[in-house]
Amino acid sequence: MEVVCFRHMMPSYCWKLMRWLNIGPEKKLNVEHTLLRRFIKEMMERRNIKTWQVNNDEEEEGVDIVSFFLDDPCYANDDLFCAITIGYMLVARDTVGIALTWIFYNLAQNPNIVSIIRNELSPVPSHKVVAGVGTMVIFEPDETRSLSYLRAALMEGIWGKDCLDYNPDRWLLKDGNGLRYVPPHKFLAFNSGPRMCLGKEIAVMQMMIVVASTLWNFDVHLEKGQSIEPKASCILEMKNGLMVKLKKREV
Repeated sequence: MEVVCFRHMMPSYCWKLMRWLNIGPEKKLNVEHTLLRRFIKEMMERRNIKTWQVNNDEEEEGVDIVSFFLDDPCYANDDLFCAITIGYMLVARDTVGIALTWIFYNLAQNPNIVSIIRNELSPVPSHKVVAGVGTMVIFEPDETRSLSYLRAALMEGIWGKDCLDYNPDRWLLKDGNGLRYVPPHKFLAFNSGPRMCLGKEIAVMQMMIVVASTLWNFDVHLEKGQSIEPKASCILEMKNGLMVKLKKREV
């Protein structure tokens, strides 16, 4: 992401020259691409060995995304396969991680919002079979999909009209039952129109599961003395990271 941001800020001839000379951020990007491609090549070789073993009845065949592409003649080109695999490996890694960092930062400062989210979550654990005292409750995608306030809290963490005021209610209908319609271009993190991110709902689902499971099982407290500020980046990451303390809740 740092290299992408650098390319946007610098004239194209600068970063293209650096790429040709293999210096600076372009050298770093080239090294990382080489490592990724080496990893993918080894993964392909392991998968081919596994397929050979299956054909010799030594083990049962599993279903995985690598097999899906390797068995499709449309992706016989190794460069194309590498590009697609790198995309799958990196998609949402930075955006989801950074969004969650800011969301937990906001939630830790707004215990009243945390209480509302927990109240919305409470019917779900009551239907789960808990193995024993102290067992963590893990929420599933189907269990969080209809939770309007939780999703509103995430939307507020991603973007908001008054960004300095953490107010999930702005995304809810007047009666509080459901989310109000907001045009996709309001959330440019996922782009809009024909260029809208295909993994938007998957990313939101992942964040809802992480936030729900964390807030239900733990109290989140910010470490004192931190310097919280955004870093100059195309995805607005937190410059110094976020340090928190998790305390197990007595549910």
